[in-house]
Amino acid sequence: MTRGFRAVRAKLLAPLAVVIAALAGSCTVVGTSPTIITALGFDTLPYPSVITGDTLRDSLGKAAPLHAVAFNAAGGVIAGSSVQYLALDSGVTIDASGLVTAQLRSGLVRVIASVPGLQSIVQRIIVTRRPDSVVVTSPRIDTLLYALPDNAGTNVSPALSLQVATLDTAGGITGTQGWLVSYQLMFHGHALAKSDTSVASLWSASGTTAQLLDTTAIGGVTAVRVRVRPAGLPSAAESLTVIATIRYRGASVRGSPVTYVIQTRPK
Repeated sequence: MTRGFRAVRAKLLAPLAVVIAALAGSCTVVGTSPTIITALGFDTLPYPSVITGDTLRDSLGKAAPLHAVAFNAAGGVIAGSSVQYLALDSGVTIDASGLVTAQLRSGLVRVIASVPGLQSIVQRIIVTRRPDSVVVTSPRIDTLLYALPDNAGTNVSPALSLQVATLDTAGGITGTQGWLVSYQLMFHGHALAKSDTSVASLWSASGTTAQLLDTTAIGGVTAVRVRVRPAGLPSAAESLTVIATIRYRGASVRGSPVTYVIQTRPK
């Protein structure tokens, strides 16, 4: 009886073992297949904001769809992947190609990229009003009295501020939030690269991060400061020029570019 039972049991377990082995094998194949998506890279947007009633556009003003990158388990890019884009909030529609169109609302809209069984991190698009003009809210010409020795954060200009304003005041909005403003720092007629801090550099209004590009905050406002390094100045009295440019659909907004002049001399 015992031998017979063992024989029958062995016959029953053998097919089950084959099934388990097959399943284990299939899981291994799925995890390492170069065509299986295991991660989605969705960390950039064509632009921080989209205008009510318009499509999302890039910095040149061209309609630009959302774009996520699909990766396999080895970290390789899977080209031609069918990725779906979803809005987690009302106010925008997204077509099959990833093109975002904003309806009549304002504020933040969360969007994600998705494939079956997997979704990306959340990105946030600002639905805003069209930029119609630029209002300068600080002196265009100012003076920086620098001190020696040059301690970090000491020789910094007043904030060079502006507002990207809109005439489309539906909803009580007076500024265009989430709009890009590009800055250029000039010295003796030459543009200084962001990496060239020998004479001066552009910093955020809070003085924490160097930048040549900023995004307008609530109310359409933005500002930068000039950090001067006196040791690099060829003479005691010099001047630096900051040019702020704001574009809409590839063309400069009325009032742009804005030119600021910072005159420097020792205390």
